[in-house]
Amino acid sequence: MSKKEDIISTALRLFNSHSYNSVGVDRIISESNVAKMTFYKYFPSKEKLIQECLIQRNQNLQASLNIALSKGDPADHMGQLKTIFEWYAAWFNTEDFNGCMFQKALEEVIKIYPSTLEPATQYKIWLTALIQGLLENIGIQTPIHLATLIVSILDGMTIQAHVNKNSVEMNEYWKRVEHLINFEQTLA
Repeated sequence: MSKKEDIISTALRLFNSHSYNSVGVDRIISESNVAKMTFYKYFPSKEKLIQECLIQRNQNLQASLNIALSKGDPADHMGQLKTIFEWYAAWFNTEDFNGCMFQKALEEVIKIYPSTLEPATQYKIWLTALIQGLLENIGIQTPIHLATLIVSILDGMTIQAHVNKNSVEMNEYWKRVEHLINFEQTLA
């Protein structure tokens, strides 16, 4: 792993475990075991580091979700949607789950570092497009509205899981989403 990757990896771990505001550059430098000059060579500011971390987090999440989706039948679009919900439920139960880093960025640092808006929202844009495509394949006439609602449900589940992991009953959420999809199909 390169020095830059070490810094990003350390920062991701610290930002995820704590918050963007509570973790300073000096702590990241110390825990990355890099010189201050090395840090600033790659990241002239904390804002630039947060941007890079959010880009990396987005790539990591997309890769992980794509791996989960690749294990299922690509022609089973409802199954693919359910896999997304199962992936979220599995993520909530990981040892390092501390809520959504994108949501945290939008809450904590967007006013201080406005340039973090784009990388903080890229995952949601990607996820909405993914779900929209699956809904189109199911035959939903206006899939963008339902896709946006489903992403909002996933966001809500993430917040709820951050407060209490055990309170998210994925199967209950999925049943309601299935009901919404079935209802939309009757409108076609």
